[in-house]
Amino acid sequence: MAVFSEIWRKLGAGERLAVVGAGLIVVAWLLGLVMSGYFGLAGAGGVSLLGAIAIAVLVYLKNAPNTTITWPAPYPVILFGIGLVVGVLALIELLNAIRWLGLLASVLEFGFWVPFILYVVGAALIAWGSFQVWKASKRTA
Repeated sequence: MAVFSEIWRKLGAGERLAVVGAGLIVVAWLLGLVMSGYFGLAGAGGVSLLGAIAIAVLVYLKNAPNTTITWPAPYPVILFGIGLVVGVLALIELLNAIRWLGLLASVLEFGFWVPFILYVVGAALIAWGSFQVWKASKRTA
């Protein structure tokens, strides 16, 4: 546990947002399984779940003590690429949900919408946080 708190202190604001967003997507996926038996509207939730896990692992590997990794591309670019994919998938699912909102609001229960809203918020945090990390790297380069 001390390792995680040490890593958390090393993170910048954008990386923290991305990690919190990744946590929200994982929680949304688990709540979707428990509350409604499936992940609901987020058909791309599986890909976004993998993206959220990839963000968490990427941030951990970059900031873990005694870890040296040769990245195939600059770290901010990898982080932003994954964040962009997760954000676009969430945006597509959100637009699809808005199209069906009137019908689904009357048919589906509360347990259907909570995971979906957490999923969209988590994806937005990942996309925004990874963009902030990428933008900061462009200023320093």
